[in-house]
Amino acid sequence: MKALIRFWLYSVLDTWFRYRFRTMLNRADDRTKVYLVDIDNTLAHSWPSLQQYVYRNEQHRYASLPIFIGMRNFILDKIRQRHRVVFISARSYQSYFTTCNWLLSCGIRASELILVPGANLKLFYINYLISKGIPVVYIDDLSYNHEHGEVRLYDDLIREVSCMSIDYFGIREIDLINSNDEFTHQNNEKVLQDL
Repeated sequence: MKALIRFWLYSVLDTWFRYRFRTMLNRADDRTKVYLVDIDNTLAHSWPSLQQYVYRNEQHRYASLPIFIGMRNFILDKIRQRHRVVFISARSYQSYFTTCNWLLSCGIRASELILVPGANLKLFYINYLISKGIPVVYIDDLSYNHEHGEVRLYDDLIREVSCMSIDYFGIREIDLINSNDEFTHQNNEKVLQDL
């Protein structure tokens, strides 16, 4: 019974995210570039929190993640230029409000936040944008296994994304943006003063 309820709930939430995404695009100018940006290990410095798990629960962990200043500045620049920035992260649907609050506490107001149960499900959103002829920039490290000390890449997914007619920023480009390895907690006053 639990599995059936969970399946039904996930189906409803998946439909809701897809509906909100389409609604957001209907209000957008077709020539406006859409930036699809991953959160964990792209914007949020997540992997150390997985290695030294000292949190009450996942929501507490997500709320306390430090942010990469380089990526934050890059994203804020794109928002200032009136590009659409949509955060898309493979996180539990239960973390939606925690993730929204984390972004706001970092001074980032995105056009939309999409959560998916797995990294491969992000492809639906990329393909939808491509089908509408909307220019896409996809920023995602597409990596996993940080907590075990050996970073692995979703190689098949990276190959598939690399063949699409989009601009893809992978782990190398993300590392360049975050190259000075500056990060700080979202409540740091200096970060908020930069706004």
